[in-house]
Amino acid sequence: MKKLSVWLAFIALAAVSCGPRNTPKGEERTVTVTIPPFAWFVEQIAGGDFRVNVLLPPGADHHIWEPLPAQISALSGSEAFIINGQLSFEHAWMERFLQVNPGMKVLDLSRNIRLIGSENLGSGDLGSEGLRAGEADEAHEGHQHEGDESHEGHAHEGHAQEDHAQEDHAHSHGGPDPHYWMSPVAARVMAKDIRDLLAGLNPSGVEKYNANLSLLERKISEIDSLVRASLDDNTHSTVMIYHPALAYMGRDYGFEQVSFEDEGKNPSPARMKELIDLAREKEIKIIFIQAEYDVRNAQSLSRETGARLVVINPMNSDWPEAVLEVAGALGSRQ
Repeated sequence: MKKLSVWLAFIALAAVSCGPRNTPKGEERTVTVTIPPFAWFVEQIAGGDFRVNVLLPPGADHHIWEPLPAQISALSGSEAFIINGQLSFEHAWMERFLQVNPGMKVLDLSRNIRLIGSENLGSGDLGSEGLRAGEADEAHEGHQHEGDESHEGHAHEGHAQEDHAQEDHAHSHGGPDPHYWMSPVAARVMAKDIRDLLAGLNPSGVEKYNANLSLLERKISEIDSLVRASLDDNTHSTVMIYHPALAYMGRDYGFEQVSFEDEGKNPSPARMKELIDLAREKEIKIIFIQAEYDVRNAQSLSRETGARLVVINPMNSDWPEAVLEVAGALGSRQ
């Protein structure tokens, strides 16, 4: 009965998860984000005050994606650029992005996250001090570091585990694991930083952004509760996943992921045998694979082990849906 109630809550929340998406009439003010999930947070807080331009197209693999000239040029009209801070294409193209629009503010959302694969908060090469280009903005002062102590506190909530079990997965990115947005614990931190950015861009909207942040925080708390409820009996303590996108979610909610890509490539036959043996030993019942990857090896593992194959989409522009589809699978008894 409890699991049924959780699933009904999933459905109800997903139905209203999109939130405000209207854009103002007349001239539009634009904010650019590097990946689709970030757009959802901006839209929730901005309430239509800004058009959100997303660089990474739907279905693209952020490890190998390169922007087209038109996508780079589109940055010229942005007042701000919100980046993950730990993605390889951001590092590779950041100089070019800033050449197109040197005056835009740059917000690195990893700056206040307790990163896996790094001992320091926001220790990436990009934006470690938060806003960079065009940073001097008196209207933004007082917001930039607001709530930093609570950020660190949130990052320690839940079933926090030692980072070393997940750190090996971060190295395939050449730095800290960038997939922090998949954890509602990190989402709280991201939401506050985005509110601060928008307040600096449009001081007249501060009250609106604060109110929208409060609504968003309640929504994140609801999702957090649903994730915890689905995992309260630790049904699946270990899962397999092609690309290790659930390290932060695992750290914050008490499960372990085992990645079966081999240094960014499909696993070798020897690695497949190791994975099959491991799945049987640990009684792994779920295999996740992201929508943008080839499913054939995952299907083979599923057939050999009897584990259920679940396709997920961490790059979903509907962030609640992305998180809840993972939580729903983890909470199942199948």
